[in-house]
Amino acid sequence: MVKLKDIATIQTGVYLKSTPSPDTCYLQVNDFDEEGNIRPTVRPTTTVSSKAARHLLTESDLLLAAKGGKNFCAIAPTQLGPCVASPSFLIIRIDDPTRILPEYLCGFLNLPSTRQLLTAQAQGSAIASLSKADLEEFEIPLPPLERQRACIALTRLHRREQALYKAIAERRRQITDYKLTKIYKDER
Repeated sequence: MVKLKDIATIQTGVYLKSTPSPDTCYLQVNDFDEEGNIRPTVRPTTTVSSKAARHLLTESDLLLAAKGGKNFCAIAPTQLGPCVASPSFLIIRIDDPTRILPEYLCGFLNLPSTRQLLTAQAQGSAIASLSKADLEEFEIPLPPLERQRACIALTRLHRREQALYKAIAERRRQITDYKLTKIYKDER
């Protein structure tokens, strides 16, 4: 086990206002679904000044929703172009990606047992908030890279399985709706 501060740098998100000619996505918690996937509706809403450029996310940055009851972790969606995270996130920037893979760390932070531990550490009376200091002290298992890759593969398979279950349930709902509609219309 290793403390997160020994393998990554953690910083808070930044507050930025919307601008008339935006070129940067300003990521907020509601831009992600319940699984931590970026919603397809996210568009640039702000512009980053040169002094705020240090807040631009890189492709291996992790975003941990640190405020409220939704403590998911996501890999920064840099495929959207330049992005910055709002103060609702803690940004985890891995110091040495040859030591720990971002997707492995993200998967570990999304485990239900890990989320429970993080939620238990959150403080605040109105809105629970996970502190940067608490996250820095959080211990992470650090297996060899091959085992990390195996964990990533298993996580991807699990996500795919869940998506298939969801699609099957939706298809069954459509079939049932169709049959019921047909039955009701035939009874007139």
